[in-house]
Amino acid sequence: MNENRTGSFPPHRAETRLVRAASDAVKRIYANPDRIDCPSSEAIEAVVVRRFSHPDFDDTVDHIAMCAPCLEAYSRRRQRHRLRQRSVWAAGFAALLLLGLVWTYLNREHRPEHEVAKRTPTPPVVATLDYSSWTAERSASSSAPKHETPKVARVRLALTLLLPIGTEDGPYDVRVLSASGKVVAEASGVARWTGKAERLDINLDLSRLPPAAYALAIQSPGTSERAYPVLLE
Repeated sequence: MNENRTGSFPPHRAETRLVRAASDAVKRIYANPDRIDCPSSEAIEAVVVRRFSHPDFDDTVDHIAMCAPCLEAYSRRRQRHRLRQRSVWAAGFAALLLLGLVWTYLNREHRPEHEVAKRTPTPPVVATLDYSSWTAERSASSSAPKHETPKVARVRLALTLLLPIGTEDGPYDVRVLSASGKVVAEASGVARWTGKAERLDINLDLSRLPPAAYALAIQSPGTSERAYPVLLE
C-alpha cells in the first residue's frame, strides 16, 4: 500500500455506502473461508479506531479490502465504535446540561438579598392625604391649629393628595420640606377635579427620611407656594 497516505477517510455516509458495496463484491470474489493470512483482532481494531501508528495498519487495510470475513468483522466493529462514540458525546452533553442547571439553581438560591430586591422592587404603597377641607389660601402654620395633621408611612408611595376646594386644575410641583426648610423629596403631577375634590396623584419616595414633622409645599407655575403639614411615621 502507498506509504504516502494522507490518513483521511471518507465521510460517514460515503464510508457506509463504500463498505456495503465492497462487502457485496468481496463476498463474491474473496470469500476466504479458510481465513488465510487474516490479521489479528488487534490490527483490525486499529483500523476501526483509525490508529495510524499501528505497524500493520496499511497491510491490514489492504487485507480487509480482499477478505470477506475480515471485512465483515471490520463492519461490525466499526458500527460498535460509532455507537460508543455517540454514547460518550451524549453522556458529555447530559453532564454539561446538568452542570448548567445546577449552577443556575445555586446562583438563584445564593444570590444576595439586595440583588434580589433590586431585580424585583417592592411596589409603592397606595396612600391618601386629605387637605380638601383646608382653606386654599392658608399656609401650614396658620391652618395647623384648626386641623389635625395627617400622617403617612415612610415608604415609597403612590400618593393621592386631595387639595382644598378652590385649587385650580393643572400641573403642580410638590416638595417635601424639613423643619429647616430643606427640600428632602419632590415630585410632579396634574391636579383634576373629580366632582368631589381636586385630586393630585404623585409618586413619592419617603423611605429614607427620618420620622418627623414635615411640610408639603405645593405650587403650580406662575402662582405662589402653599404648604400643608404632614407627619412621617
